Amino acid sequence: MINPGYPDEKDDYYNDPKAFLWELVPDGPNLVMDLGCASGRLGQRLLELNKAYKLVGVELFEPAARQAMKFYENVYIADIEDLCLDYDKHFDIVICGDILEHLKDPLKTLTRIHKWLKDDGLLICSFPNIRYWRIIRDLMLRGEWKYTTSGIMDQTHLRFFTVRSFKRILNEASFDVVRVNIRLPGGPRQAMFNRVTLGLFKEFLGFQIVLSARKHNHISRP
Repeated sequence: MINPGYPDEKDDYYNDPKAFLWELVPDGPNLVMDLGCASGRLGQRLLELNKAYKLVGVELFEPAARQAMKFYENVYIADIEDLCLDYDKHFDIVICGDILEHLKDPLKTLTRIHKWLKDDGLLICSFPNIRYWRIIRDLMLRGEWKYTTSGIMDQTHLRFFTVRSFKRILNEASFDVVRVNIRLPGGPRQAMFNRVTLGLFKEFLGFQIVLSARKHNHISRP
Protein backbone atom coordinates (compact mmCIF):
# COMPACT_ATOMS: atom_id res chain seq x y z
CA MET A 1 0.00 0.00 0.00
CA ILE A 2 1.31 3.45 -0.92
CA ASN A 3 1.49 5.89 1.94
CA PRO A 4 -0.58 8.91 0.85
CA GLY A 5 1.48 11.12 3.13
CA TYR A 6 4.47 10.71 0.81
CA PRO A 7 3.33 11.16 -2.80
CA ASP A 8 6.67 12.36 -4.21
CA GLU A 9 9.56 10.03 -5.11
CA LYS A 10 11.94 12.76 -3.91
CA ASP A 11 10.49 12.68 -0.39
CA ASP A 12 12.64 11.27 2.43
CA TYR A 13 10.18 8.38 2.79
CA TYR A 14 11.31 6.96 -0.55
CA ASN A 15 14.95 8.05 -0.33
CA ASP A 16 15.94 6.80 3.12
CA PRO A 17 19.02 4.53 2.82
CA LYS A 18 17.96 2.79 6.07
CA ALA A 19 21.40 2.74 7.64
CA PHE A 20 20.04 0.75 10.60
CA LEU A 21 19.80 -2.28 8.30
CA TRP A 22 23.39 -2.24 7.03
CA GLU A 23 24.98 -3.83 10.10
CA LEU A 24 22.70 -6.86 9.86
CA VAL A 25 23.74 -7.55 6.26
CA PRO A 26 26.81 -9.82 6.26
CA ASP A 27 29.77 -9.12 4.04
CA GLY A 28 29.27 -10.11 0.44
CA PRO A 29 29.10 -11.14 -2.19
CA ASN A 30 25.34 -11.50 -1.66
CA LEU A 31 22.42 -11.77 -4.04
CA VAL A 32 19.77 -9.60 -2.37
CA MET A 33 16.01 -9.26 -2.75
CA ASP A 34 14.74 -5.94 -1.36
CA LEU A 35 10.98 -5.87 -0.81
CA GLY A 36 9.71 -2.30 -0.79
CA CYS A 37 12.96 -1.00 -2.25
CA ALA A 38 11.60 2.56 -2.73
CA SER A 39 14.11 4.59 -4.78
CA GLY A 40 16.89 2.09 -4.16
CA ARG A 41 19.08 4.01 -1.72
CA LEU A 42 19.52 1.00 0.54
CA GLY A 43 20.61 -1.16 -2.37
CA GLN A 44 22.94 1.55 -3.63
CA ARG A 45 24.67 1.62 -0.25
CA LEU A 46 24.94 -2.19 -0.08
CA LEU A 47 26.70 -2.15 -3.45
CA GLU A 48 29.07 0.56 -2.25
CA LEU A 49 29.89 -1.48 0.87
CA ASN A 50 30.43 -4.64 -1.21
CA LYS A 51 27.69 -6.35 0.78
CA ALA A 52 25.73 -7.06 -2.40
CA TYR A 53 26.80 -7.88 -5.92
CA LYS A 54 23.32 -8.07 -7.41
CA LEU A 55 19.96 -6.63 -6.34
CA VAL A 56 16.35 -7.43 -7.16
CA GLY A 57 13.63 -5.13 -5.85
CA VAL A 58 9.87 -4.86 -5.50
CA GLU A 59 8.22 -1.44 -5.24
CA LEU A 60 4.59 -0.43 -5.67
CA PHE A 61 5.17 3.31 -6.18
CA GLU A 62 6.27 3.52 -9.81
CA PRO A 63 8.22 6.84 -9.77
CA ALA A 64 10.38 5.54 -6.91
CA ALA A 65 10.77 2.15 -8.59
CA ARG A 66 12.08 3.84 -11.75
CA GLN A 67 14.76 5.50 -9.63
CA ALA A 68 15.73 2.16 -8.08
CA MET A 69 16.35 0.68 -11.52
CA LYS A 70 19.61 2.66 -11.62
CA PHE A 71 21.03 0.28 -9.00
CA TYR A 72 18.94 -2.89 -9.17
CA GLU A 73 19.20 -5.54 -11.86
CA ASN A 74 15.43 -5.90 -11.84
CA VAL A 75 12.63 -4.03 -10.08
CA TYR A 76 9.10 -5.43 -10.06
CA ILE A 77 6.54 -2.61 -9.96
CA ALA A 78 3.75 -4.40 -8.12
CA ASP A 79 2.02 -5.09 -4.84
CA ILE A 80 4.09 -7.73 -3.03
CA GLU A 81 0.97 -9.66 -2.05
CA ASP A 82 -0.21 -9.87 -5.66
CA LEU A 83 3.17 -10.81 -7.10
CA CYS A 84 3.88 -14.45 -7.97
CA LEU A 85 7.60 -15.10 -8.44
CA ASP A 86 9.10 -18.48 -9.25
CA TYR A 87 12.43 -18.03 -7.46
CA ASP A 88 13.51 -21.22 -5.70
CA LYS A 89 16.46 -21.15 -3.26
CA HIS A 90 17.79 -18.19 -5.21
CA PHE A 91 18.67 -15.35 -2.82
CA ASP A 92 21.28 -15.09 -0.08
CA ILE A 93 19.32 -12.33 1.67
CA VAL A 94 15.78 -10.97 1.55
CA ILE A 95 15.18 -7.58 3.16
CA CYS A 96 11.78 -6.35 4.37
CA GLY A 97 12.41 -2.84 5.63
CA ASP A 98 9.15 -1.59 7.21
CA ILE A 99 7.01 -3.61 4.82
CA LEU A 100 5.27 -6.46 6.60
CA GLU A 101 3.12 -4.21 8.78
CA HIS A 102 1.46 -2.93 5.59
CA LEU A 103 0.35 -6.39 4.41
CA LYS A 104 -2.98 -8.17 4.80
CA ASP A 105 -1.27 -11.54 5.28
CA PRO A 106 2.38 -11.18 6.33
CA LEU A 107 2.68 -14.90 7.12
CA LYS A 108 1.87 -15.80 3.51
CA THR A 109 4.58 -13.43 2.28
CA LEU A 110 7.10 -14.80 4.79
CA THR A 111 6.35 -18.32 3.59
CA ARG A 112 7.06 -17.22 0.01
CA ILE A 113 10.31 -15.61 1.16
CA HIS A 114 11.30 -18.91 2.75
CA LYS A 115 11.07 -20.54 -0.68
CA TRP A 116 13.07 -17.76 -2.37
CA LEU A 117 15.99 -18.03 0.06
CA LYS A 118 18.89 -20.44 -0.23
CA ASP A 119 19.10 -23.09 2.48
CA ASP A 120 21.41 -20.87 4.57
CA GLY A 121 19.62 -17.69 3.51
CA LEU A 122 18.97 -14.73 5.80
CA LEU A 123 15.83 -12.65 6.26
CA ILE A 124 16.33 -9.10 7.55
CA CYS A 125 13.27 -7.18 8.76
CA SER A 126 12.37 -3.92 10.44
CA PHE A 127 8.97 -2.97 11.78
CA PRO A 128 7.41 -0.45 14.21
CA ASN A 129 7.21 -1.47 17.85
CA ILE A 130 3.62 -1.33 19.05
CA ARG A 131 4.90 -1.85 22.63
CA TYR A 132 6.50 1.61 22.60
CA TRP A 133 5.66 3.47 25.79
CA ARG A 134 3.91 6.38 24.11
CA ILE A 135 1.46 4.02 22.39
CA ILE A 136 0.75 2.23 25.69
CA ARG A 137 0.36 5.55 27.50
CA ASP A 138 -2.13 6.88 24.95
CA LEU A 139 -4.15 3.66 25.02
CA MET A 140 -4.21 3.08 28.78
CA LEU A 141 -4.34 6.61 30.16
CA ARG A 142 -6.06 8.53 27.37
CA GLY A 143 -8.13 5.85 25.67
CA GLU A 144 -6.58 6.85 22.34
CA TRP A 145 -5.91 4.62 19.34
CA LYS A 146 -5.35 7.32 16.77
CA TYR A 147 -3.86 6.85 13.32
CA THR A 148 -1.39 9.35 11.90
CA THR A 149 0.27 10.08 8.56
CA SER A 150 3.57 8.50 9.65
CA GLY A 151 5.24 6.65 12.50
CA ILE A 152 4.08 3.64 14.49
CA MET A 153 0.40 4.52 14.03
CA ASP A 154 0.74 5.19 10.30
CA GLN A 155 -2.71 5.00 8.73
CA THR A 156 -1.49 2.44 6.16
CA HIS A 157 -0.40 -0.08 8.81
CA LEU A 158 -2.63 -3.15 8.81
CA ARG A 159 -0.65 -5.27 11.30
CA PHE A 160 1.08 -4.48 14.59
CA PHE A 161 3.90 -6.43 16.22
CA THR A 162 5.95 -6.78 19.37
CA VAL A 163 9.23 -8.71 19.44
CA ARG A 164 7.46 -11.76 20.84
CA SER A 165 4.56 -11.73 18.38
CA PHE A 166 6.90 -11.27 15.44
CA LYS A 167 9.11 -14.14 16.59
CA ARG A 168 5.96 -16.27 16.68
CA ILE A 169 5.04 -15.50 13.09
CA LEU A 170 8.63 -16.13 11.99
CA ASN A 171 8.53 -19.52 13.67
CA GLU A 172 5.31 -20.34 11.81
CA ALA A 173 7.07 -19.46 8.57
CA SER A 174 10.04 -21.68 9.52
CA PHE A 175 12.61 -19.04 10.43
CA ASP A 176 14.92 -18.95 13.45
CA VAL A 177 15.74 -15.53 14.87
CA VAL A 178 19.46 -14.76 14.87
CA ARG A 179 19.65 -11.20 16.16
CA VAL A 180 17.29 -8.53 17.51
CA ASN A 181 18.03 -4.81 17.72
CA ILE A 182 15.69 -2.26 19.32
CA ARG A 183 16.07 1.29 18.07
CA LEU A 184 15.72 4.01 20.70
CA PRO A 185 14.87 7.65 20.00
CA GLY A 186 17.88 9.94 19.87
CA GLY A 187 17.18 11.71 23.19
CA PRO A 188 19.68 11.29 26.07
CA ARG A 189 17.04 10.59 28.71
CA GLN A 190 15.89 7.35 27.06
CA ALA A 191 19.47 6.20 26.59
CA MET A 192 20.33 7.00 30.22
CA PHE A 193 17.21 5.24 31.55
CA ASN A 194 18.02 2.20 29.42
CA ARG A 195 21.56 2.03 30.85
CA VAL A 196 20.43 2.52 34.44
CA THR A 197 17.82 -0.23 34.13
CA LEU A 198 20.31 -2.58 32.39
CA GLY A 199 18.14 -2.76 29.29
CA LEU A 200 15.22 -4.42 31.09
CA PHE A 201 12.72 -1.92 29.65
CA LYS A 202 14.36 -1.45 26.28
CA GLU A 203 11.41 -2.76 24.30
CA PHE A 204 9.14 -0.14 25.93
CA LEU A 205 11.63 2.60 25.04
CA GLY A 206 12.25 1.55 21.43
CA PHE A 207 10.13 2.75 18.53
CA GLN A 208 11.39 0.20 15.99
CA ILE A 209 12.50 -3.44 15.94
CA VAL A 210 15.21 -4.64 13.55
CA LEU A 211 16.02 -8.33 13.37
CA SER A 212 17.58 -11.05 11.28
CA ALA A 213 16.38 -14.65 10.96
CA ARG A 214 17.72 -17.69 9.18
CA LYS A 215 15.50 -20.16 7.37
CA HIS A 216 15.30 -23.77 8.43
CA ASN A 217 14.16 -26.54 6.16
CA HIS A 218 10.97 -27.72 7.83
CA ILE A 219 8.01 -25.71 6.48
CA SER A 220 5.13 -25.61 8.93
CA ARG A 221 2.65 -24.03 6.52
CA PRO A 222 2.43 -24.46 2.73
